[in-house]
Amino acid sequence: MNATLRIGVAAATTAALFGSGQLIPAPAAADDNDNTTELHNVTYIAKVDAWSSGNVVTFMRNDYETASADLDAFGTPFEANTVMSDPSKAGMVIRLRFPTTATVHCEIKVDEVTTVKSERFVNTWGNTNDPHTGAMLCGALISSMA
Repeated sequence: MNATLRIGVAAATTAALFGSGQLIPAPAAADDNDNTTELHNVTYIAKVDAWSSGNVVTFMRNDYETASADLDAFGTPFEANTVMSDPSKAGMVIRLRFPTTATVHCEIKVDEVTTVKSERFVNTWGNTNDPHTGAMLCGALISSMA
């Protein structure tokens, strides 16, 4: 076997060894800093004690997005369930349509524990230049109230 052939065989063997290492997945390393986020079940409950239509509840659907729903039936509670990684961002706004005046009830539960509960009289006849007239904030401030 001449020197040129030996060098060629050695180069081919080396390339095959390194190339086959690319085909076999490396074992996963243990992660000491487990960054898995704990998720929390959040339940929103809202109720308006008045005969009216056009009332809206806006709530945090997850840590960054809001969702809205109609809140029309007299005394019938609205309920929404969601999952959040940061339950301190759980919040909702209940807006009454003019000329409604009513007692508004809101409640937020995190992992089946009531964290916020409020009931107050909301009037839409106040300062019409104030965008918060006729609205009740419950829990964390959300973008529609800022």
